[in-house]
Amino acid sequence: MNPREMSWFRRLLLTDKRSGIRHNAPPLVVYYSEGGKSEPHGVRDASVSGLFMLTEHRWYPGTIITMTLQCTQLLEKNVQQAITLRARVVRSAADGVGFAFDLPPRRSGGLSRSAAHEVDMKTVESFLKRVKSEVAQALIEYLLLLPIVLLLVVNIVNMGGFFFAWITVANTSRAAANYAAMAGASAGAVQVASVSKILAMVTAEDSSLPNNPSVVVDICRNFNGVVKTLSGTCAAIPADSEPASYVLTSIDVYYTYNPFVPAGFQFGNLNVYVTIPPSKIHRRTVMRTLQ
Repeated sequence: MNPREMSWFRRLLLTDKRSGIRHNAPPLVVYYSEGGKSEPHGVRDASVSGLFMLTEHRWYPGTIITMTLQCTQLLEKNVQQAITLRARVVRSAADGVGFAFDLPPRRSGGLSRSAAHEVDMKTVESFLKRVKSEVAQALIEYLLLLPIVLLLVVNIVNMGGFFFAWITVANTSRAAANYAAMAGASAGAVQVASVSKILAMVTAEDSSLPNNPSVVVDICRNFNGVVKTLSGTCAAIPADSEPASYVLTSIDVYYTYNPFVPAGFQFGNLNVYVTIPPSKIHRRTVMRTLQ
């Protein structure tokens, strides 16, 4: 078989005989008259010679219908948003119907034999190019915005984790101070809380923190100006304005927050971070009890 016969045989077996380049999933919808309200139909692929329309309707091969192709993307002003042309049914599939555009032929000089306003292949090709360029522009804009969106999501997650840790540490300090302030003057003659029980309460309260081994607790008492360290260090316990009447119990809780999503790059020397850096959270609660 010579090359010419081979080419003819290959064209005979070719199932897709469209001459134009196929554009998969273009941002196009098709409108056509059905005797009532025209509904938009999606387009699976399109070329300058035809398209495949997603529809439940079926027509006999060779049926010619008038359809309007409209771009679903927002094109520039003064740019044609839609074109109306005739198309012929060439095949049917489970999800739709394939059409070949019934475009007017051209003269040798490039002018259409039909009226000047009638759509020809050059008009269809120009329209599809504009649609394709609009898709490319939208893709570029999406790629430019994607890092910003990802950075925003990362910071939302990390800031949410920071506020959760801040609230948990504050609640831990408050609960431990309330428990430490209980004494014989309370209803039921409750005994003074021991240091081990206060620390156990802190451990129970901060168990939901992801980095709870980093929690440090300072438990201090100021008895008439005499500071007693019960746990940790007591370098800066507040003074009481009535030291002869009350005992101050101070609970300081320190926690190191590590962000859920660490920063990919950062400039620590310049204090520039793409997200919240590891941070120290400190909350203090002071309670007064009768001597």
